Amino acid sequence: MSTNARHFFELLWGMTEKELRARYKHTAFGFLWLIANPLLQMLIIGFIFPLFVKEPVRHYNYFLFTGLLAWNFFSMSLAKVTPSIVYERNLIKKAVFPRAVIPVSIVLSNLINYITAFSLFLIPLTFLGTLTVLSFWYFTGGLAILIVFTTGTSLLSSALNVRYRDVNFFVQAILIIWFYATPVVYALNQIPSRLLWLWRLNPLTSAIQLMQAALVESELPGPAMLASNIGITIAVAAIGLIVFSQESRNFDDWL
Repeated sequence: MSTNARHFFELLWGMTEKELRARYKHTAFGFLWLIANPLLQMLIIGFIFPLFVKEPVRHYNYFLFTGLLAWNFFSMSLAKVTPSIVYERNLIKKAVFPRAVIPVSIVLSNLINYITAFSLFLIPLTFLGTLTVLSFWYFTGGLAILIVFTTGTSLLSSALNVRYRDVNFFVQAILIIWFYATPVVYALNQIPSRLLWLWRLNPLTSAIQLMQAALVESELPGPAMLASNIGITIAVAAIGLIVFSQESRNFDDWL
């Protein structure tokens, strides 16, 4: 490994550790909040939503909790990363370091939180009897899409927000709509087929579907859905990297 790469990863881990420590500093329950928040969401949504659905999803609470964990990782990362460069303006003006470390460290800290919460979720999940040999591969595929898409959108939004501060407000607003445009509280087979093209534009669709299929044996994403979502994920990641690389040269001027 080159010196520059080693320096980048050392700095990345240092900032990730700082983020993890700061998040639960002076809290009584610490990492337990990782499971408490989605659990409360599951109890509320899990009670209300099935009342309005004619054909409820099998193992609905497990299905819902799987989607909530993935969604919270994405939404919390994007919401916190978007203004991160602006918030760290003093550090950027004082030191020379790879600017991408700031947003990526936030995504990485949220990923560690997600994996921790998911590990606790596996305990009751093992008693459900739905885990198979394919579960690992489905879940890994879904997680890969989720991580790449989250990192790409985070790099893009954090870079654009330095020049256009409205981006942060836009992200906060769009996340509310995005939640309902993602199959977290409902299965995709409950959506009319003529509208499915909208979900093909949302990479989180296949990511969460793969995870739900892995853990609760729900429906897998179709070939067209999966191909479209993967293509958009790769495109967003590439655009995020390019835009961040270009915009980061001018961060000092805009901050």
